Amino acid sequence: EPAAARADRGARDAGVDDLGLAATERVLALGHQLVVADEAPRAEAADARVAPVLAAAGCKIFFVAHVSEGIKLRNLLPDVEIHVLNGLLSGTEEAYVQHTLIPVLGSIDEIDSWINFCGETRHTCDLHVDTGMLRLGLPAYELEQLLENTHRLKSLSINLVLSHLASADIKDSPQNIKQLEVYQSARQRLPMGSSSFANSAGIFLGNDFLGDVVRPGIALYGCNPTPWISNPMHPVVKLKTKILQRREAFPGETISYGATYIIEKPTKIATVSVGYADGYLRSLSGKGFGVFNGIQLPVLGRITMDMLMLDVSELPEEKSRPGNWVELIGDLISVDDLADAAGTIPHEILTNLGNRYHRRYLSTSR
Repeated sequence: EPAAARADRGARDAGVDDLGLAATERVLALGHQLVVADEAPRAEAADARVAPVLAAAGCKIFFVAHVSEGIKLRNLLPDVEIHVLNGLLSGTEEAYVQHTLIPVLGSIDEIDSWINFCGETRHTCDLHVDTGMLRLGLPAYELEQLLENTHRLKSLSINLVLSHLASADIKDSPQNIKQLEVYQSARQRLPMGSSSFANSAGIFLGNDFLGDVVRPGIALYGCNPTPWISNPMHPVVKLKTKILQRREAFPGETISYGATYIIEKPTKIATVSVGYADGYLRSLSGKGFGVFNGIQLPVLGRITMDMLMLDVSELPEEKSRPGNWVELIGDLISVDDLADAAGTIPHEILTNLGNRYHRRYLSTSR
């Protein structure tokens, strides 16, 4: 590998510390079966460095979005259950059987396609019942069609009957109880297989929501699944960047594109090697900040594709020289903090962290 490439990657560092172990152990302590729903940066739950850690911690069931992710994960973990949430796309049936993947069927068309493909062999599947999100899953009228046709049901080998909460992260949302009631009614009529209802936030809504299998996703990365209280999870992601250049700016000068920030007093500026192409969202312009030794360094002006500028006036000169590290996610600025500042959710922050970072996977004693 060229030295220049190593040096460039070394300017951006993303660390993952004992990925998800704290979250995993807390979920296992609930006494319910643990799965992983893939909420990870760039589908890293299927990465060779991550999935085995989760499996070793006790996770035996994984959910992914796409069949291609399921195939990749199967090559890493031959003995776990792998469920594919996005349903059964035409032409992918053989891949499910070849790689021992379980399709999550959410429509009559998908169910009929699976039955026709399987023939006399009842390959395992899941049923997804829509309880109010109107995204995927059997709507009420298709659920009735399924229940009225006993041949369809007898032709299926059902592993899970699942649904998905739409407002679990909103305190006291009436939609949670409404969805629970719809799901419980569906389970009375579809008692086969195991139940799966709770996502990360749903795990904290009470025993009625847990079912047999819970599906934590964002919580495994230490983000807060319960925004109305302090974070019950241990953050595990850190993001650092190096200073490229340091300069002095004077009143009346402007910073970055559009000249949106006007210098009002003598200011020391550090340009660092992360921009919106790396997933540090442009909406954080003038809102985000870096941290060095506990000192907050505000983002000045618009974030650019490959760089952003920080106010380092509070740092001694020797601490803000090119090559020094600045933390963008860490102990004093969490993924949740960054999401709040950007007006988004932590899921979007994590899934946008790009491929230009040098990633390190750290193990610490617990």
